[in-house]
Amino acid sequence: MGEGMKKIPLIIFLLLIILASFAILSIFLQSGTNDAPMTVEIQKGASANQVTAALKNSGVIRRDMDFKIASRLLFVQDRIQAGKYLFSPHPLLINVLLKLVKGSVIIEQLRVSFPEGSSIYKMGTILKKEGVLCFEDFRALAHSSSLEGYLFPDTYIFEKNISAEVLAEMMQKRFTEVVISYWKENKNATKYNLHEILTLASIIEKEAATKEDRPIISSVFHNRLNIKMALEADPTIKYVLERPSKTVYFNQLKVKSPYNTYLNRGLPPGPICNPGLSSIAAAIYPAKTDYLYFVAKKDGSHIFSATWQEHQSARQKAKR
Repeated sequence: MGEGMKKIPLIIFLLLIILASFAILSIFLQSGTNDAPMTVEIQKGASANQVTAALKNSGVIRRDMDFKIASRLLFVQDRIQAGKYLFSPHPLLINVLLKLVKGSVIIEQLRVSFPEGSSIYKMGTILKKEGVLCFEDFRALAHSSSLEGYLFPDTYIFEKNISAEVLAEMMQKRFTEVVISYWKENKNATKYNLHEILTLASIIEKEAATKEDRPIISSVFHNRLNIKMALEADPTIKYVLERPSKTVYFNQLKVKSPYNTYLNRGLPPGPICNPGLSSIAAAIYPAKTDYLYFVAKKDGSHIFSATWQEHQSARQKAKR
């Protein structure tokens, strides 16, 4: 009888282990309550309670306490990765955990358009608005690598979590396809090299509001360069100002920078934006004129003049 009594606690112990195993297994195999595919976004830096609440509110998990127990049993409560996840209807809790730990997020495809004449800074602003995480890295990389003017403005489709390096390579590849191909066919029509043409095209891009004005504006700059007259292009001033205003004021014309085309003759060191192909074509093929001046009208078009006196009259006309 004494020996039998000793065996009973062992049996009870084994039964308890079996029951506990079934209980744990039932937790892991517990399914969510969502009847349809469900998207859940886990914010960066979210606490364990916030993660649990997001999953519970969406129906991906049935009971928040079971999720907490399961994550602790697997020692993964601190390994859940941020991102947007897509869960199938009634997912098993174990599969939910595995997906969160692996970081199997939805790969979001973005369609982002960069307008012609966008500077690297402006491109970064567009990326930020679209929620692209690498926008600061993109600005830093593009500036440090002197890519201004060499990132073709176009519409691109890429993943939201794209790296700055991959995005820059994508835009450079497009630049090669469009600009370099055009340059090879037309470079003999100009005395300037590619970098100089891109620099001039970037100024034309910023000055011109209409396609028709681009070759004429180009002729003004070509004429000034030919007689070693300062370009005096306001967009080059705006490029170096930390907070550029819409109108360039007299005191801003004295800013010390190699990009200041009021103080320095010739072209600035490099492009001030990323020009489109029509501005590049205008830089290579300027109109044949004797114009040295132009002033913008309120509708964005320009009045062109050959002499200073004509220019002064044009300025008064543009104001009216």
